[in-house]
Amino acid sequence: MIKTSALLILIALRLMYQPSAAQQDIPAFSGQQEAIAAAKHSPVTLISVSGFSKNNKTVLEWVVGDNQTADLFEVEKSDDGKEFKLAAIVFGSDTPEKASYSFFEPAGKQKQLYRVKLVSKNKKAVYSPVVEITPGV
Repeated sequence: MIKTSALLILIALRLMYQPSAAQQDIPAFSGQQEAIAAAKHSPVTLISVSGFSKNNKTVLEWVVGDNQTADLFEVEKSDDGKEFKLAAIVFGSDTPEKASYSFFEPAGKQKQLYRVKLVSKNKKAVYSPVVEITPGV
């Protein structure tokens, strides 16, 4: 009799505490939500950056992936490659995935070094490689 009662209690407990199919889906859904949230806060990725001088204009162009995570881009410029100063701010678009951006200004008389600071919506930042642009080249 005790064995039967104990067995019935174990079966009842197992039925009460066994997760249903809906409850089993919750962790997977939660994981998907975390993945989506992580994607929104991942840093924007630089695909390419290049520059040139033409018709008395200096042009800097860059392409990014994960564009939806981009907040803004700070274009910085330097004469010596050591001290960079802010030249412009370019705001990110809401275009998903890959996007292209550009910056231009009147060309100077000497070579200039440029880099782009890519700032994500979560305020994490990364720098592009430095691009050297010589007027008339």
